Amino acid sequence: MKNRIVARAVAALGATVGLTAAGVMAAAPANAQEPFNLRVEGGVHCSFGQPGQPWQNFWSMHRWMDVVNDGPGVAPNVVLQEFGGAHKFAQELKPGERLTIDTRWFGCWPSSISGYTYSSLIDPLQDNVGFWANVELRENPLPEGAPVPPAAG
Repeated sequence: MKNRIVARAVAALGATVGLTAAGVMAAAPANAQEPFNLRVEGGVHCSFGQPGQPWQNFWSMHRWMDVVNDGPGVAPNVVLQEFGGAHKFAQELKPGERLTIDTRWFGCWPSSISGYTYSSLIDPLQDNVGFWANVELRENPLPEGAPVPPAAG
């Protein structure tokens, strides 16, 4: 019984050494990854009557989040994901380029945007997640000629 266990252990060890040696021999030379850093930025803010916006005489809210490649290398297969929301992908993000999630809403109320980014290669993770919030609540004015709602009471 002991001889059979020893024989199996020796055979397993020999197979492991053989596979490891074959893997080392077949491996291509390693290429060093050019460093890069992905950084998430964002914000939520309200504004009134911006020219060119569809709601010129009303409050609107702008939520945005983007990832910036701080370089110096190119970041491959970059994903920007809003928690519970939109998803963006870029096959490569060159230094200084951005990938953006951008939404505008009619009205202004407490809201937030949060999310994360990653790439198929490793980069420093300390700035790959973000959270931004707005705590303002602004009532939009009634359009001219609109009936005034009765006071609650």
